[in-house]
Amino acid sequence: MDPILYVKTDIRKAYNDESFFGKIRDRFKIREIRESVIKDLNLSIAHIKIPPNLNLQAYRNNMETVKRFMKKRNPCLAPKTYRYYDYKLLNDFQKKLFAYGIVESIKLILRIKNKSIKSSCILVYDGADDINREVIFQLSKECKYFILLSHNVSKISELRDYVVANYGISPIVTSDYNYALSKADFIISSRELQAENLVWYIDNSFMPKENSSLAINDISFSVPWDSEELEFGFELLGAILNQMQERDIDTALKYNGIYLDKIKFNDEVKQF
Repeated sequence: MDPILYVKTDIRKAYNDESFFGKIRDRFKIREIRESVIKDLNLSIAHIKIPPNLNLQAYRNNMETVKRFMKKRNPCLAPKTYRYYDYKLLNDFQKKLFAYGIVESIKLILRIKNKSIKSSCILVYDGADDINREVIFQLSKECKYFILLSHNVSKISELRDYVVANYGISPIVTSDYNYALSKADFIISSRELQAENLVWYIDNSFMPKENSSLAINDISFSVPWDSEELEFGFELLGAILNQMQERDIDTALKYNGIYLDKIKFNDEVKQF
């Protein structure tokens, strides 16, 4: 298998610096922490740490520097830094695995609370954000009732029409913020949002000030491989499974004996 560049940062210490000297400082902060080997897969994983600079150009520069760590070995990228930027670098399998993990974690939490995703209302905010697109498609396979909230009603109306045609379910489309929140049993949010509901935050840089006990922003999976205590988020696991040429998420997970393991907010494992 091709080696993987597993890129991480401490998002809690995020800053924004586009200066010339900031670029130099960032370069000296990029380093390889260690290399892991999964012998079962004949796979090497380089653990790279980059500074949490959320300036877009700085991020691009830092990721280009990272790619040079294995420039002669055709590496796969597994970025786990600022999710909005990382998302554009993910392959299709990683994106679909992310959406799958979000919906499966919601199903599990609702089950613990003696509810079902089929009888609950899931709110997606902002429904027009591209980062939510695969999540909406995954929800369409599981839900009978969900809401797309956005002021870009034209875009989410087109998305609703696509969902109706391809999945046979018609999500509610609205720009009424208060109505949507009042109906929701669970919220998937790509925006900064303070709410009393359970919220799955797509934006992993956002730290809610209230009801943080109800906040989720990450997942990890249990794998059967001898993995040197690696934690398998969707970014790393997706980079591995994508090389196995299996396009269906359910089939790939079942065939390899992989299942959802932890539901988290950053490094905190959540208990429900």
